[in-house]
Amino acid sequence: MVLLCGPPGAGKTTAARASGLEVFDRDDAAWTTESQFQAALDDLGRRRHADAVVIRAGATSSARRRWAELVRATHVMLVLEPAEVSAARVRARGRDDMVRTLAGINRWWTAFDHDDAAPRFVSWSVLDEPDDLGLMT
Repeated sequence: MVLLCGPPGAGKTTAARASGLEVFDRDDAAWTTESQFQAALDDLGRRRHADAVVIRAGATSSARRRWAELVRATHVMLVLEPAEVSAARVRARGRDDMVRTLAGINRWWTAFDHDDAAPRFVSWSVLDEPDDLGLMT
């Protein structure tokens, strides 16, 4: 179970989808409410051997810790890009929520702490073996 955290536009969803694992992303249209998404994560956390990637903002180490405990994450990684790169990606999407999302990038970086020393996500392809993260059991 991998928890990917980072600001809007950093590439969390792209990275998660490239994993080939089941992806839980609140931004997916399948989740119409936060409570519905939360219930799915609660269920996911109860699965004994779930192979999935959960996407959350997780700007603070305490937020990452809470989410990791909830979903029983075996790995927590940060997907980080400079704010201007994330903002350019958000603008390119052209979604209705662009102004709110751009503000979210600034809020994320203002709140960000790295007290937990969570590693930065680079790529799934940097792994020597498919099971280097212990995901393919």
